[in-house]
Amino acid sequence: MDPAILTLLLPIASLTCLNMAIRLSVGRSKTRWGVIAFNYLTGALISLALVLMGSGFTASPFTLALGAATGALYTGGMFLNMTTMGRSGASIAASVSQLSVAVPVAASVLVYGESLGGLQLLGVTVAVAALPFLAHKKRSDRNGPVDSGLVPLMVVMLVVQGFAQLSSKVLVASGLEAERNAFFLTVFTSATLLTTPLAIRARGQVSLPRDAGLGFGVGALNMLTNVSVLLALRSIPASLFFPLNGSGGLMLTAFAAALLFRERISGVNALGVALTLAAVALINL
Repeated sequence: MDPAILTLLLPIASLTCLNMAIRLSVGRSKTRWGVIAFNYLTGALISLALVLMGSGFTASPFTLALGAATGALYTGGMFLNMTTMGRSGASIAASVSQLSVAVPVAASVLVYGESLGGLQLLGVTVAVAALPFLAHKKRSDRNGPVDSGLVPLMVVMLVVQGFAQLSSKVLVASGLEAERNAFFLTVFTSATLLTTPLAIRARGQVSLPRDAGLGFGVGALNMLTNVSVLLALRSIPASLFFPLNGSGGLMLTAFAAALLFRERISGVNALGVALTLAAVALINL
């Protein structure tokens, strides 16, 4: 197989597996915090191994502060993702995650003075328009045609995950990309420290073997996804990679959710997913 194709397929496959692992965790765990805490503990241990295998821990105070703040964003983003997935399914939650790219794009314009083309502006508009379609429910549901509580949840999730994505750009723009391993160690350590007390507080609902296993699986796939994206960007232009990765991951997630968890989405929801695909493609052009 062509190495370029392999580097493109690996992040798509790992993202799909990550979404399925989170979906499995939502259905199997009584509380989200046990899985989330073990997920970030796994990420911290893997990051520590990468630091030890590299040049050691070297980080500026800015990197440490950014990493700590990003850990809090990761924690909120994961909780919101699992909550959205529990209420609307993996396909819808994955769509909202893909739409969060609008936040770093907007910040690049407002903070870093980058220009926003007409197609990108259209993509951001389409992203906003997609949310009501993603939150649409059948009229037979007691919440009516639109789950009014789901739209604000989606917006908060989009913003939180978007700012989490923005942190990597901030690190690079600050000339501190060489401290990336230390940055991610700080991120996952911060997230572990934030989520462990919450898991302990909910210990009556935490099943240690089950939630630890689910959390380890989510954490390992989370790290694999991040690493595979970095590897892919070394050989594939970002303008080509991100639209293909976003659309491919979302389509495989929808297919896997239907196959493994019997998830079904309505025609209106499908339109929302299609708008998400269009928005991701336009924003990354």
